[in-house]
Amino acid sequence: MRRRTGGRTLTNQAETKDPAPGPAEGLVQKRRKRAGRVAWAVSDFKIALTLAVQLLPAWILPESWWAPLWRATARVPRLIASPRAIRRTGKSIAAALGDVDMGRARAIARDLKAAVYEIRFQDLRAWRPRLNPRGSWTPKLSLEGEAHLIAALQGNKGAVLWVSPTVFNSLPTKMALHAKGYKVSHLSSPGHGYSETRFGVDVLNRVRCIPEDRYIAQRIVFDREAPTTAMRRMMRALKSGEVVSIVAANTEGFEMVSGPIFGGLLPVAVGAPRLAALTGAPLLPTFVVRDPELGFRIVIEPPIPLDPKQPADERTVAAATEYLRRSEAWVRGYPEQWRGWSKWRPRA
Repeated sequence: MRRRTGGRTLTNQAETKDPAPGPAEGLVQKRRKRAGRVAWAVSDFKIALTLAVQLLPAWILPESWWAPLWRATARVPRLIASPRAIRRTGKSIAAALGDVDMGRARAIARDLKAAVYEIRFQDLRAWRPRLNPRGSWTPKLSLEGEAHLIAALQGNKGAVLWVSPTVFNSLPTKMALHAKGYKVSHLSSPGHGYSETRFGVDVLNRVRCIPEDRYIAQRIVFDREAPTTAMRRMMRALKSGEVVSIVAANTEGFEMVSGPIFGGLLPVAVGAPRLAALTGAPLLPTFVVRDPELGFRIVIEPPIPLDPKQPADERTVAAATEYLRRSEAWVRGYPEQWRGWSKWRPRA
């Protein structure tokens, strides 16, 4: 099925019979970081300063101005993105998509950087006092495919949402599910937000996390020193018939699949399919994009099959491969919102 929205044609890959992608390279063990987090970094103070400067504009500027403002800012050399980083990302985009020239690929890379900075305005607007006549951030949200989630929860084993690593996946997803009355436990990284340092985790990242926490039942933070703790907490949530959301990224976790996408490979943490297989909870791919017409689209697709007869590792690799197969249409439709370009690699 093809759907045209906002000038973009999107194919629902769950309903098509595209040629099979190349094979995944199997499970990969990510090297564990033994060193502790540094106390602080110079970048922490730069981030704190910029957040302070951006607070007032985020509170008073209309949301319709945000994207054009940051896109214009991203085109000023070295202001928020180095030309070298833009060239590197653009090279990956051109190689992966195949049908865009380098000029267009670099424009996509700049728009991606702009979107990353635009999230700061979302975070800061969410702190605007509710006593303000205009309130805090109230974006236009569209929850699609909810029937798949309703059907999944009827099995009384909860549901696992495997959320796309797109720029706008975090706060809008939580807001949309909360508005529909779902109790969501979200797996998070300590570095979610702005910084990986102790100061960043304790102070800066709270700028992003506290507004998000208004819309979820609990934030389950992955602990490198005790990784099974997060798994047990998620299993308890599913046993209670709740929803668990996990971003399909490789920021945390120790087991990855180098899965096929756009003729190359992308590392994806496999905690979501492992968790779903252990508990019997359906695994639902969830794609989050901003559409010019529909606002923030949170699209829940049909579950990824998990064959209990397959060996665990093969089942996990197959799930990651299917997830990436479905991702291709969304990334092609919204390439400037996908955060996977820096991790994508062509096959050797």
